[in-house]
Amino acid sequence: MATSNRVKTPPKNSIKFSITLSEEQKHAKAKILVTPFNFILGKAGSGKTLLAVQVALDKYFKREIDKIIITRPTVSTEDNGFLPGSLEEKMSEWLVPIRSNMRKVYNKPELLEKMEKEENIELVSLAHFRGRTFDNSICIVDEFQNLTKQQLQMVLSRLGKGSTMILCGDRNQIDLKFRNDSAIHDVPKIKESKYVNETILTDNHRHESLEEILNLLNEKYWYLL
Repeated sequence: MATSNRVKTPPKNSIKFSITLSEEQKHAKAKILVTPFNFILGKAGSGKTLLAVQVALDKYFKREIDKIIITRPTVSTEDNGFLPGSLEEKMSEWLVPIRSNMRKVYNKPELLEKMEKEENIELVSLAHFRGRTFDNSICIVDEFQNLTKQQLQMVLSRLGKGSTMILCGDRNQIDLKFRNDSAIHDVPKIKESKYVNETILTDNHRHESLEEILNLLNEKYWYLL
């Protein structure tokens, strides 16, 4: 009898993730699970995107959502020139870090690729957000500190019924030409709403020296923040 090469989605509640969330991340996850709009802030290496990906995959494999939507602003500290290909192909390059985090959380690349191919994981350019409504989904917005205030309003208004939005950002990594245009400055205006959760992650999940180096740099260049 021929063996099928089809990649099967694991049965409900059977998932074993490749990493375990820290206590700080578990506490943050508990808030995300009961709040529609979630702003996860923290320095580089604090595990923001990894947390968002773990929450999204966990809810998807438990059949609590139908789709994972992923986007991020395409703002760079360097001019990379013209990128060839379709909009989806161009967007794919910007989302390499999220793909990397997905494989770190759940090391089943064949299944993750199948989910992308079947659009259960959908990489969406901000240019294609307007006019859409994301129902029964988790929407991850990475590097949201590089959204403008107008873009933030547009993104938040896409959330549909049964959905959760997770926006990950770091005020020390604003790459916009005018830093005051960053949407991250608008979070204090809405964080008192019962529909909004702001969580700040402080643990360092990268090299042990990173926190000290970043603190020294941010103290020296505080006037640029």
